[in-house]
Amino acid sequence: MRNSLATLWVGERLGPIELASVESFLRMGNPLTVYSYAPIVNLPPGVQARDANEVFPARKIATYAREGSPSLHSNFFRFALMRNTDHTWVDLDMIALQPFDFQGDRIYGYEKADQVNCAVLRLPKDSPVLADLSKLTAETRGVAPHIQGLRRLKYWVKTLGRGVPIDRWPWGSTGPRALTAYLRQHDELKYALPLEVLYPILTADCRRFVTPGDLTDASFGPNTKAVHLTASNINKILKAENNGQIPEDSFLGHHVARARAAGFL
Repeated sequence: MRNSLATLWVGERLGPIELASVESFLRMGNPLTVYSYAPIVNLPPGVQARDANEVFPARKIATYAREGSPSLHSNFFRFALMRNTDHTWVDLDMIALQPFDFQGDRIYGYEKADQVNCAVLRLPKDSPVLADLSKLTAETRGVAPHIQGLRRLKYWVKTLGRGVPIDRWPWGSTGPRALTAYLRQHDELKYALPLEVLYPILTADCRRFVTPGDLTDASFGPNTKAVHLTASNINKILKAENNGQIPEDSFLGHHVARARAAGFL
């Protein structure tokens, strides 16, 4: 059975990376639901649109103080999705290369040797990991769960025992780092998929996705279900080096072309 996928989008339009991601999931036959707090003007046909308040009611979008990124809110929503639905979460910077037909109620994979990512995530509703992740809210103040030992003590001392507001925690502290910390704590890292399944290209090498003549779908082995573009990094690279334009003869360029051919762009 192909997994039913879902995600959250904050904003009125999907960009070319997101549309390429959507096209890849639909082409692989996976049902996809996109939740949002306001209508998305260019949501492609074949995608189910749902009100995000059904899963995680919110009057305000939580953002990281330094970056202004709504990824903080996306993490809260992601964990609520695990509690309240049977969907598998997917980020819209994943490009599917095979159908998502994962078995079982735990779906997460290594993105590097010592860290799991949550760009694709499924957890059991009774998971102690999910229970711990669900304790993180916009009002949380403390020390990020991945910070341990003497460094953790220093945070408490520095803040006179008050801790740090969650929106000022280091990047990734409520996402991959928190997930990895709690999986380790509850001995559930053993269920993580190998790096090659979802994250065969390390974040440090994401430039390869927009390098002309480098990667194609055929570059990946039979065990690779998808690749993670890390859109925030890709967009920075394109803005700095290519006037924001996606090279046509690149991995991402080819997938954007597929989305265009499907009428999404």
